Amino acid sequence: MVFKELIKKKRDGNELSKEEIEFAVRGYTSGSIPDYQMAAFLMAVFFRGLSYRETLSLTDAMLKSGKEVKVTSRGLIVDKHSTGGIGDKVSLLIAPVLAELGFKAPLLAGRALGFTGGTVDKLESTGMKVELSQDEISDVVEKFGFSISAQTAEIAPADRKIYALRDATATVESIPLIVSSILSKKLAVNTHAIVFDVKVGSGAFMKRLEEARELARGLVEVSKLYGKKAGALITEMGQPLGRFAGNSLEVLEAYEALGGNVEQDLLQVTSSLVGLLYEITGKGSFEKGRSEAEEVIRKGEAQKRFVEWIEYLGGSLDLPRARYRFTVESPIDGYVASVDGEALGYLIVEMGGGRRVAGEEIDYSVGLSFLKKVGDKVVKGEPIGEVYCNDRNQAYVEKFLEAYSFSASPVERPILIKEKIA
Repeated sequence: MVFKELIKKKRDGNELSKEEIEFAVRGYTSGSIPDYQMAAFLMAVFFRGLSYRETLSLTDAMLKSGKEVKVTSRGLIVDKHSTGGIGDKVSLLIAPVLAELGFKAPLLAGRALGFTGGTVDKLESTGMKVELSQDEISDVVEKFGFSISAQTAEIAPADRKIYALRDATATVESIPLIVSSILSKKLAVNTHAIVFDVKVGSGAFMKRLEEARELARGLVEVSKLYGKKAGALITEMGQPLGRFAGNSLEVLEAYEALGGNVEQDLLQVTSSLVGLLYEITGKGSFEKGRSEAEEVIRKGEAQKRFVEWIEYLGGSLDLPRARYRFTVESPIDGYVASVDGEALGYLIVEMGGGRRVAGEEIDYSVGLSFLKKVGDKVVKGEPIGEVYCNDRNQAYVEKFLEAYSFSASPVERPILIKEKIA
């Protein structure tokens, strides 16, 4: 094949065959196709898109560029993936809850990306081992019913190389390329079913509902073409999820939540994803799954499993804590009208809780708490949040406040679960 002809074929809006896409991925990964040609190809995809079958072929080619993870455990093996958001600690709750309900849940997680936190970074704040071999993952799943570990360099290496070029050529936002990037890693595990939590709003990468819907449908349809049972929820991320954002703070919140002291929004998203897994696997109705998950959380039945898992991998809940805590006060009497989740995410990055460049060290102790959210009534001078930091920089308080807007009139609370796709 001549790669220039494939570029032209996609530029003109024609569908590529599985063999042609495999040729493109294999050639670029090996170095026989140069960056400038792959950049042209990615831009053609950006404007012309990919069908679900083309996206499946791209996913499969990137997946097969590396190793797959075979979990040797009896039972229904399931996975959950979130597109990321501020204060999104759902993985820390849902994995032990799924284990308590009889599922096997080997989750592969990532590090912080942009203004959103990373599950692996949160877990590393405990000092636990997060990079596990295939045998170690199987061992942990056998002992605890779940595992959360880092995606290793051996999984989908083609995706890493292509993603770096997408970042350099302004083609990151292409929905088919996002779908194939996510699934080339998530489908590397021999799961039977997977649910996707697609976030939408200021604190997510998808800002508009139409974009989130397109992404959710792509993830579900391509997963189904790959032979997996799949479903998705589109959930609110116009403001942080739960009460805290920041690595060690979120681990502590997850621990408290698993003991029954859980914020309603965090409970609703977690239990709804379990409900969706019940529905798509045939274990029961959506409502049954949601109800049983809520019961496990409220009764604290999965908390012990969570702690023992962390300790088994060398971690501890004696977590790093920030030296200073500043209170943020409401400037008016009224109601919280909106929260800029992205601005708060970048504030955590500025304080050292995220990465500006790949490989940068993280301060696990810093973060934010949210005492008031959209729709809540506030009184002038009343605390609406807190800043946990390691330097006396009052500008952090000002930037926190800038992310909030207020109204003199009552404000409706946002709908948390926007749509279900199953």
